[in-house]
Amino acid sequence: KYNFCLQKNISYVTNHVVSSLSAMQEDESILERLKDFCDHMNLHPMERHHAIKLGALSTILRLRHNTECEEIIQQSNEALSLIGYCDPLPGRGVRILSIDGGGVRGVLVIEMLKRLEQLTGKRVFEMFDYITGVSTGAILGISLVSQPDRTLEETSQLYKELSSKMFSGNSPLSILSGTSRLVWSHAYYDTSVWEEFLKEYLGDMTMIKTSRISGCPKLSAISCIANASDMAAFVFRNYTLPWRIRSVYCGTHNAKLWEAVRASSAAPTYFEEFKLGEYLHQDGGIMFNNPTAVAIHESKLLWPGAPIQCVISFGTGRTAPSPEQKNTEVSSTSSWKTKFFKILCSATDTEAVHTTLNDLLPSGTYFRFNPYLTEMLTMVETRPEKVAQLELDAAIYMRKNEEKFTRAAEALCEPRPISQKLTDWARLQAHVLGFI
Repeated sequence: KYNFCLQKNISYVTNHVVSSLSAMQEDESILERLKDFCDHMNLHPMERHHAIKLGALSTILRLRHNTECEEIIQQSNEALSLIGYCDPLPGRGVRILSIDGGGVRGVLVIEMLKRLEQLTGKRVFEMFDYITGVSTGAILGISLVSQPDRTLEETSQLYKELSSKMFSGNSPLSILSGTSRLVWSHAYYDTSVWEEFLKEYLGDMTMIKTSRISGCPKLSAISCIANASDMAAFVFRNYTLPWRIRSVYCGTHNAKLWEAVRASSAAPTYFEEFKLGEYLHQDGGIMFNNPTAVAIHESKLLWPGAPIQCVISFGTGRTAPSPEQKNTEVSSTSSWKTKFFKILCSATDTEAVHTTLNDLLPSGTYFRFNPYLTEMLTMVETRPEKVAQLELDAAIYMRKNEEKFTRAAEALCEPRPISQKLTDWARLQAHVLGFI
């Protein structure tokens, strides 16, 4: 009986916040009611369907269309995202960006993104409809979406600065304190310092708030739940899925940006696990160091029926197998240490995902870029000469693969056919008028 009364009260509030949207005329009042609606949907996401049945979708679309107030447009964007609405795609289909984990080697990705910007004449923010990342990929993806005015060069400098502050500590005292932390908290680096860096860098904005920006791509960061009966992926989203559409991955849209990055980058032995709500999070790379398949799954739920126009998957470097490795004879036995590292490498293998997707996706839609490195650097390498070598490796790789980058840029820029635009317009009018 208590639950019934509680649900009845929640539904009553839903009725009130939706009806008040239609009654408001002044910009200030409209903005206030939109905020109330967003707060209510955040608290009670299961009320989305009820709100849509009451006409929330058509009302909010009209409010956004009929105003020149930027604040109302932004608040309307967030409200629409909270009820699972997606604006029509600007291209022929869905354009996806996926970024692997890899620590400091993320500078490779920044260099390759710069090349795509040069070839397309567009910012990363404009090139993609869905962006996902793991660990360092999550840092880059969230930075690019939450700060669209920040250039890639500025992102590169901030990224190097963040890495240098966090990971440069080779003095005997630093090594001793790191070893002590590793023994007592299973983390070599000071996790509290890392959290403070992230809060300073990303602020207190929540994931869903990034959807306020007009034209904002859908965004996700992936972690791994460590305290479930079976380890499972967890998706931090800046969107909600349409009503009755369920992902195979649990997740949230209410986490703060820094929390999403902290969870996705909680690499074992580097940082402590991250507790958020009932879950303990670890680095998403434990399960999905190449998150492209997760991005495709989520995109299919957001835009059912839409084709995949282009998938760009960025790795964070690999080394070419040496002749000695190729010719090594198969041993009849192996140590437990060898077995453990083989299992670990298999679980985080990014190229296995690439091979599968390359076979399954249509020709000309999937592009995997993963430079060969002069030296496979650790995730926490910060020496300037080593970082410069990464940038040089990226330049060499891009020069050798110029034709592939050009084809990827062309695929990203493929326009939306007029027939699809007409269908989009008709569907939008039907939504505005409340027919669907």
